[in-house]
Amino acid sequence: MHPALAERARDTARLMLTRLADPVAVADAVAASRQRATHPFGWGGPGLFTGPAGSAVAFQAAHRAFPAEAAHWRGLAHQHLVAAAQASFSAPLSHPGLSAGTAGLAFAFADSLREEPRYGGTLDKLDVQLAEQVVDSPSWRSDDGVRDSDYDAISGAAGTLGYLITVTDPQPLVRQAIDVLIDDLVWLCEPERWFIPPRLFPLESYSDRYPHGYVNTGLAHGIPGPLSALSLAHQAGYHRGGIVEAIRRTADYLVDLPCKWPAGVPLTESGTEDRDHLEPGRLAWCYGAPGVASALLNASVSLRDNTVRAVAVDGFESALRSFDGLPEVPLCHGAAGLIPICAVFSEHSAVARDSVGELAEHVLSHCDEDAPLIVRGDGMDDPSLLTGSAGVALALLTATGDIDKRWTRALLLA
Repeated sequence: MHPALAERARDTARLMLTRLADPVAVADAVAASRQRATHPFGWGGPGLFTGPAGSAVAFQAAHRAFPAEAAHWRGLAHQHLVAAAQASFSAPLSHPGLSAGTAGLAFAFADSLREEPRYGGTLDKLDVQLAEQVVDSPSWRSDDGVRDSDYDAISGAAGTLGYLITVTDPQPLVRQAIDVLIDDLVWLCEPERWFIPPRLFPLESYSDRYPHGYVNTGLAHGIPGPLSALSLAHQAGYHRGGIVEAIRRTADYLVDLPCKWPAGVPLTESGTEDRDHLEPGRLAWCYGAPGVASALLNASVSLRDNTVRAVAVDGFESALRSFDGLPEVPLCHGAAGLIPICAVFSEHSAVARDSVGELAEHVLSHCDEDAPLIVRGDGMDDPSLLTGSAGVALALLTATGDIDKRWTRALLLA
């Protein structure tokens, strides 16, 4: 990035985080947004993607990016971790998922543990609680179809596994939970098992596009999530039986899709795939080529397969070349989400490296000092990590090179 652009990105990220540090500003922005929202607007609680735990990750990043102000940002990270932990008493962490479950809060504490050893005891307790939830949860495996939230990167097994394999020297119970998650995802990664029938759709409106069910092919909620999680687990040294074969099957399926890459593959009334009516997915982390390509890149490392790597690089580069702006900027479905993916592809693609500046410019063009939290997503003033200002700040700091990409494990990128 040009030094002047990098400085603008730093200044905007700092301003965004300063607004997020003001509890009154955040509360007022959320309340106003809820009045404008067509769909329910969730904020608060102990979740990583929906509450102060995500803000803590962003403030901890600022601690690393702005060393002259490190104590200030570290203090804010601590305050928000405490707030998230306290929220778990009134809104208990009843499931293991990353977005609003135990894995997400553990992720936030683990991120701060890199500089704050005092969080070790709390994190150990969270890891044990998480492992118990995984081991004790009823199996979601079913030959009659699966629900995407059971296995996906947001709330399901893929996101939970992505966090647990980062635990250093895991206790036996944690190791058992990792094995359970790997075995479940290996089981899933058979083409006849990963379809979602209409009765398990998250929204009734899906039936209009997929009347007979479909295969979800987005990184956020589809099979690229398990592919990425299993690949990262394999790279971390977890070589359970069938894991390589599952990675191979899923990678080959995605490579062979004739449309790079649809949000989903519809099923016919007889249960076969209808590949004659595929529509390209959006240009985003959640759905479309950027997210799928990142999952394939992780798979190529595990498989040591340069062909899969080439498909991943070509798919992402094609997406970047077609970029002519996006109406939204959040990590999930906007331009900010492409920046950490560029960071992952940077050692493989000059196009990815060269695109960071353009993407940062586009994100900055959507930032407004007069907006309560600087950036708006879907017309809302959203403080969250996945769909709001905390995530956009993280993306801008990643674009400057001031922070590493370890936080992107929350997105199953690296």
